[in-house]
Amino acid sequence: MATNKKSNGVHVLTIPFPAGGHILPHMDLIHQLLRRGLTVTIVVTPKVLHYLNPLLSLHPSTSVDTLVLPFPTGSSSAIPPGVEIMQDVSLAPHFIRSLGELFDPLVQWFQTHPSPPVAILSDMLLSPWVNSLASSLNIQNLSFSVLNPSAMFPWMSRYLKTTNGSDDDSFTGIHRGIATSWGLIFNSCTEFDGDKMNMIKDEFFQHDRLWAIGPLLPIKPNGTERGGPGSIPQQQIIAWLDSFHVDKSVVYVGFGTQIFLSKRQMEALALALEDSGVPFIWAINDTLKGDQEDGQHGDDRNMVPPGFEEKVRGKGLVIKGWTPQLAILEHRAVGSYLTHCGWNSALEGLLGEVLLLVWPMQVDHFDNAKLLADDLGVAIRVCKGLNTVPDATKLAQILSHSVSMDQPERARAMKLKETALAAIQNGGSSDKALDCLVQHLSGLSAGTIINKY
Repeated sequence: MATNKKSNGVHVLTIPFPAGGHILPHMDLIHQLLRRGLTVTIVVTPKVLHYLNPLLSLHPSTSVDTLVLPFPTGSSSAIPPGVEIMQDVSLAPHFIRSLGELFDPLVQWFQTHPSPPVAILSDMLLSPWVNSLASSLNIQNLSFSVLNPSAMFPWMSRYLKTTNGSDDDSFTGIHRGIATSWGLIFNSCTEFDGDKMNMIKDEFFQHDRLWAIGPLLPIKPNGTERGGPGSIPQQQIIAWLDSFHVDKSVVYVGFGTQIFLSKRQMEALALALEDSGVPFIWAINDTLKGDQEDGQHGDDRNMVPPGFEEKVRGKGLVIKGWTPQLAILEHRAVGSYLTHCGWNSALEGLLGEVLLLVWPMQVDHFDNAKLLADDLGVAIRVCKGLNTVPDATKLAQILSHSVSMDQPERARAMKLKETALAAIQNGGSSDKALDCLVQHLSGLSAGTIINKY
């Protein structure tokens, strides 16, 4: 558990949650903190360590360090042996309980460190036990939310306003942990949903330490992959996209790391892509087949229909495993993105100037779709529901029309991108919020807790 000697910057311990949609924006946040002079120690288990490589390649070892601890194996038999990264959302409570066993090793590390951290910055899912850890160490814990305020507010209302909610319910415990954290950080900006952040502050917090510091720009190091290996090298994917001379003519389809489509859904989507006549890239997560908890569906999930890849060769590209999504969405040839509407993916689509075609499936996806399609008017609804089988003919028509340039949603999305980029520029709302966050952390180093902005 030894770590390198720290620099003179304010020292913060960060604990990300081991899932792609959580740990990647967490690394982007750490990058911004490091750029502002903080010193950070990142807690990971061995099989999560590779996610840190892009960040570590950009910063000297004097400012960022890793604390690699063995993944606890005693508390949850539901997690298969050797698994340390969550790919199935239904296992989240088991991962939270397992990672809670890092409590004592972290106390030991803290007590023996020559310059221990002044605060902990943890993923929101870990807040129940990390709040207790911080309290025992007499420091503060800040929660980092991968949900935007528009998605967070109804969830907090649901779990904290019900009379029968108790900490025995994992989601109630999580949201109560978030509400009792010393601070809360959002990967969003006030221009998107600042009203909801104010509602969260007024109804669930007794302080003003809430910061919207997004959209966090993804780290782009040279020569270091952001995620993992895929079936097609990134250079080959970009070369394939380069072959299309018409801008915004390619559809990208991707549902993240935790969505697995049934056989009927895969067949309908494949037929729609084929009948649409548009060139496409289809990213398919093949790391897990089905829900390991209920044992249903098994190998039927995320299986490409037989013969499909041969039929669309030259017109479509099917990528299995990790996909360089950011590079794809930023390519001039890509014009639309069929997405589950996870917040990270939605932000990447907006910043990549593609038209969002949203198929919300679970958890925060529905709130994100409401924000983007209904409130902001920058996305088109295609389908909804984890088990819904889309009409292939209608979906083909939507895909075909999505690469044209005459949709009002596309024009509004361009303006929203400008708004988002302005927020993170020097003097923008998110830039100021990030500076304020760092000032609060610097105040802690002097033993002063700042209660107001």
